[in-house]
Amino acid sequence: MSAAGDTLEERYEWVVDAMASLAITTIVKRVLAFATLSMAIIPALELASGYAPATTAGVAVTWASMLFAFAAAVWWWVSPWPRIGPAFVFVIGSDIAIFLAVFSSTTPPAITLAKTAFFIEIGMFVGFFLGRWMLATHVALCTLFTTVIAVWVVVEDGLSPMMTVFVWAPIVVSINGFVLLLYFCARSVRMEFE
Repeated sequence: MSAAGDTLEERYEWVVDAMASLAITTIVKRVLAFATLSMAIIPALELASGYAPATTAGVAVTWASMLFAFAAAVWWWVSPWPRIGPAFVFVIGSDIAIFLAVFSSTTPPAITLAKTAFFIEIGMFVGFFLGRWMLATHVALCTLFTTVIAVWVVVEDGLSPMMTVFVWAPIVVSINGFVLLLYFCARSVRMEFE
């Protein structure tokens, strides 16, 4: 069967098997664990340094996002490599947790926008391992979330629209560009070996 006709599961398993044959599965898991841990450290620092949300609901959202990221970091560190379903749940959960943590924080507007770069980390995983509709879902969510945050900092915090575009544009380009490059790279490698 050609790469174009494979199911999502078959494509995912091929990439996972290729990674295992190169003996890099543990390295990739550690990188994902540290990337996810970094997503937890930022809200923890915000809570500890006076950038916590002003409302109880906002603090609860920050805590929930932080705990999700800590749990995901432990999951990547100790669990075997996940099947495609749990891997996609991790991606969507991470996208939502990043959005909620960024949206609820009280950091200065430019920093708030810059924190949406965490979407790029998750996008690298999506682009290399997951299928087309999962990639499209991630890109759509992240573009929407980043745009909502950008509009929010203009309206709520009075950040200049031009300054917002200067931060928003490269992040959105990176969110879309990295994920697509990795997707087509993994697909090209696979087709080369068939």
